[in-house]
Amino acid sequence: MENIASFLKTTISILITLAIISSGLFLWGKTQPVVELANSQAAAQARALSEQQYSAFDNQLVSGSQILTAYRRYESQPGFCLYVQRPYVYGQEAYREFSMNPSDEGSCRNFDYSSGEFKEGISYSSWTDEDISNASGQVYVSPQSRYRAKLIKDKNERIAAIYFQAQ
Repeated sequence: MENIASFLKTTISILITLAIISSGLFLWGKTQPVVELANSQAAAQARALSEQQYSAFDNQLVSGSQILTAYRRYESQPGFCLYVQRPYVYGQEAYREFSMNPSDEGSCRNFDYSSGEFKEGISYSSWTDEDISNASGQVYVSPQSRYRAKLIKDKNERIAAIYFQAQ
């Protein structure tokens, strides 16, 4: 009799444990879509917050002085580049095109100024904020000139550069 009572206690304990585990798994399965939705919304909000610092340059008309402001604002971001297409004053070229890396790494990705997209390879630039603000320099950007600013994203949809196209 004692063996039967012990057997029943063990069996009932196992059944209760299995019921608790299966109900837990059932609830976990029901909450998984909610958790995935919450994670995707949190990721979208985090991305929007990180891209908010670039909103002033998102397909906006800006002045030449705002290029210098952008250079100073993004100098703490390694790998971030500014691409500028400005009117060429002397000679026969219609535009002078150059890239700048505010973090002073010295290199930017090759850029196709006509399509506004990255190309294969790396270009080296050593232009500084003094160069673009020096009126006698090769890459002087007049504070009164107008540019269309466009955000350039890389393959991972991360904002990697700003392209300032002369207007």
